[in-house]
Amino acid sequence: MKRAGYIIKTGIFILSILIFSCTATTVKETDTSGSLKKGEKYNFKFICYDRDITDPGNDRRSYYRIFIDKSESGRTTTGLESQEKIYEERLTGSRHLIVFEKWVLDEKEGRYIKLNNIDQPKPNHKYFTIPENGILIMVVQTDKNGKAEFSEDYE
Repeated sequence: MKRAGYIIKTGIFILSILIFSCTATTVKETDTSGSLKKGEKYNFKFICYDRDITDPGNDRRSYYRIFIDKSESGRTTTGLESQEKIYEERLTGSRHLIVFEKWVLDEKEGRYIKLNNIDQPKPNHKYFTIPENGILIMVVQTDKNGKAEFSEDYE
């Protein structure tokens, strides 16, 4: 009888750990200044697209891998090269470095491959500072030669 009670207590303990681990959420970095509007999930938004594609046959599916401060942070949404691909993140209010890599769908192999370094947008990095109040929106437009142009806006 004593052993059955021990087994039940152990089972309840293991079950509670499983439930807790399945419902826990992970936050990479938190902004403790309280400067964001209530309910905002991000304070940095990255948007990237190619602006010179005019032939639908040359418009490949693509996405960008995002590195913040030299650590892989995630990836953008997937879409045609001419469509906006978006990445959102909540960062602390300090200075950061973003580096991005372009990946395109190789239809013959049926998988995404990283473009060669020579074909990557140039430059593919930028230093930025998160505003104390609001959201930084960084837009990167690339042309047919791979030249990247950055613009920043604030919400």
